[in-house]
Amino acid sequence: MKSVMFSEIVQAPRHAILRRLTPLTAYGLTLAVGTPLLVLALRAAFPDAPLAIIVLPVLAGIALPLCASAPGRLDISTRFDACHMRTTLGSALVEMGFIETNAGPERIRYVKAGAGAWRAQAVSVRIRTHALEVTGPIPTLRTLQAALAGTAASAPAPTPRRSDLSNRETVAAAMQISDNAERVAGMAE
Repeated sequence: MKSVMFSEIVQAPRHAILRRLTPLTAYGLTLAVGTPLLVLALRAAFPDAPLAIIVLPVLAGIALPLCASAPGRLDISTRFDACHMRTTLGSALVEMGFIETNAGPERIRYVKAGAGAWRAQAVSVRIRTHALEVTGPIPTLRTLQAALAGTAASAPAPTPRRSDLSNRETVAAAMQISDNAERVAGMAE
């Protein structure tokens, strides 16, 4: 694809309220405010429940956002009209296991079901005049970029079988090493 250029994969913009904060600061602020509020709400809903039954699942849930991959953005620029790249992009995403859910003249959405509903991955495509703006998880965007560029990792070639000659050479080399080790041991005495 000589007439196609890929941008670097960058993090997608965050929500307007948290846009000025670094991701670590936003996560820390969410934990500092959200965790005590969640514990208090559960304690008010279930006053007879032991505190450990409320606090331990909340603490386990703190790690959940750390498991999610960050959303990213990839721009695919073309010299021709970008709507012609729609089928190529769609076929690459279908090969990756995604299914087209919403389509329109300027936006397409693909979804890949995961192990659970919370693990589902989504990729959104915005079609502009000479570019496609793809938003989704960063690892998925890297795989998509490699597939579109034609540099996707193909199946590794099978390892050649060792011939009988190479087996004999290996045995001979092992015997030589053993003989040399015995000579060195005899010299050391």
